[in-house]
Amino acid sequence: MSRRPVVITLLVLAAIALAVVVVKVLDEVGDPDPNAGGIPLTAVLPRSVDAVAPFEGLSEVKAAIGYDHCLRLVVADTDEERVVGLRGNAADLGPYDGMLFVFQGPTESGFTMSGVNEPLDIAFFENEGARTSTRSMDPCPDQATTECPAYRATGPYVFAVETKAGQLPNGPITACSPS
Repeated sequence: MSRRPVVITLLVLAAIALAVVVVKVLDEVGDPDPNAGGIPLTAVLPRSVDAVAPFEGLSEVKAAIGYDHCLRLVVADTDEERVVGLRGNAADLGPYDGMLFVFQGPTESGFTMSGVNEPLDIAFFENEGARTSTRSMDPCPDQATTECPAYRATGPYVFAVETKAGQLPNGPITACSPS
């Protein structure tokens, strides 16, 4: 009796088993949040929706940081909104994970914690979503803006995201995939 059909059958079964293992491994290390994605953030900003309490009057978007953390962020895209930032709201963000600061072009503006009672983390991103730098910011609740330190990126940026300390994911920023 020839061993060739048995060997071919075993090779086919081994290939199928290997394919199943590869699919399982890729599924485990793949994107754990099905809503996170690689869509440029600029593509969804025009479709932002109205924010809810405690940020009525602002808008919100969902942004993926690191491709696996889809965050609900309040948008500050005017000078007035960026100046106010999370002042008075850092302790209670309501349903939000943080605030997305949007600038019309590259900037090197600094951030202060004047009037903020909670420590925050901030990440700075280029227009394409690459992270340029990250900072941990200490509260400065009772000080005037001129007396609080300014936190700056290491270079120009277009987006900044503030979250409560310890809650800022690593990686670039993109839009979350549509559900």
